[in-house]
Amino acid sequence: MRRSAAGAGATALAAVLLVGCGSAEKDVAAPASSSSAPASPTADPDAAAKRSVLRAYKEMTTAEARTYATAKLDPELEKYATHKALSDISATLFYHQQQKTVMRGTVKRDPEVVKIDLDADPASATVEDCADSSRYDEVDAETGEVIKKKTSGDRRHVMKAEAFQNKAGDWRFFTHTIERDETC
Repeated sequence: MRRSAAGAGATALAAVLLVGCGSAEKDVAAPASSSSAPASPTADPDAAAKRSVLRAYKEMTTAEARTYATAKLDPELEKYATHKALSDISATLFYHQQQKTVMRGTVKRDPEVVKIDLDADPASATVEDCADSSRYDEVDAETGEVIKKKTSGDRRHVMKAEAFQNKAGDWRFFTHTIERDETC
């Protein structure tokens, strides 16, 4: 009886190894045949820096949205926006405060880094974004009623933002412009 149990155990082990080998062979073969692009040599050497720029852009636009939603300057904004970008956002904030309005809804974004120069001093980058504000409305801060605009048209516009990398390694945007003549 001991012999047959050992034989059964060996048979089970062999079956597991065969199944394991078969599936391992498939796992190894599948990625090699499905990938036609060469490995690392063609990878974007600036990919990590571009991700960092886009992360800073997302943080800036998120803080900008909180600023317009509350009609108060979001304290996080100054970590990402400076110079003209901060000035333009502050001017829009002032408009909302004077009109007693806030912004409600969301802006759908699709940003990409279209230019990056890590050899410049300081390093610089340009982001282009397709901002869809069709679900983003100016509303009366007290009543929540949507303010009807006299103008109509496409609410998808190109946004352009320029950034530099400060000495601490953080990306700061010094321009953030709506290209009203460029729809996307």
